[in-house]
Amino acid sequence: MADVKWVKIVTSIFDNRKIRQIEAMPESDSILVIWFKLICLAGTTNDNGMVYFTPEIPYTEEMLATQFNRPLPVVRLALQTFQAFGMVEVVDSFLHLSSWDKYQNTNGMD
Repeated sequence: MADVKWVKIVTSIFDNRKIRQIEAMPESDSILVIWFKLICLAGTTNDNGMVYFTPEIPYTEEMLATQFNRPLPVVRLALQTFQAFGMVEVVDSFLHLSSWDKYQNTNGMD
């Protein structure tokens, strides 16, 4: 995997219907910060949208709370929201960003 230092964010991200719903929720600012940190973490991992501590060790909610410097209940709320909205999925205990192609030029990376 190539060393990647960027992800792409479209300027219209706040027009996205899922982001708008999140903005109406309690803890919306923290949830959105967690979303952007998850995108960056997936970019750092650079494995087609997978997010993990090591390829053998998935992040736990507690580990993500530490990684993102956010309270555990807020991280849990964020992850529940992202799963309900189809933004992330859990595959064999590992997090996967469902629409990774939106945030990384996967064709250009090949």
